[in-house]
Amino acid sequence: MRFEPISVLNIEGRFFVPDYQRGYRWEESEVRRLLDDIYECDDKAMYYLQPIVVKRLEDGSYELVDGQQRLTTLYLILKQMQSVCSDVRMCYDFSYETRKETEEYLQKIDYDRREEDIDFFFIANAFETIERWFEEKQTAGANLLEVINALCTKLEEKVQVIWYEPEGISGVELFTRLNIGRIP
Repeated sequence: MRFEPISVLNIEGRFFVPDYQRGYRWEESEVRRLLDDIYECDDKAMYYLQPIVVKRLEDGSYELVDGQQRLTTLYLILKQMQSVCSDVRMCYDFSYETRKETEEYLQKIDYDRREEDIDFFFIANAFETIERWFEEKQTAGANLLEVINALCTKLEEKVQVIWYEPEGISGVELFTRLNIGRIP
């Protein structure tokens, strides 16, 4: 079993999103809260995000049991940062058991296609929220590259997720245990 904090920028691999997972559904408020929390976290203390729960698969990829919304939003933030600064590294991606088009859409977000699929809609809206957040920082007088560098530093040195990789339990069973009592 692996249970440890890891830096967001040290997350690596391919994450398989199984059919028991709902699609991406974060709205503007959650995306902004995550961006603000990361950007405003205290430089002196570590900032921990909720756990990412995974099961290692035979091919070396990970079944993403819990944390899809967070991990996808972090991916979108890094993707936006990469569009401005090619030095930003992103070392993970996604595959989907039942929503194959979502994987392709994450690679090339096309706002004109947002109405084709509910996942596209939420992904496009989240990406647009991230773009606006960066634009607002610029409008307020911040240098965009400085904002990106500050976020990269925090994601590398201060912001961590709790990486939980249990053994001896199926992803479905683990997902069920984690979500008992939650709203479906």
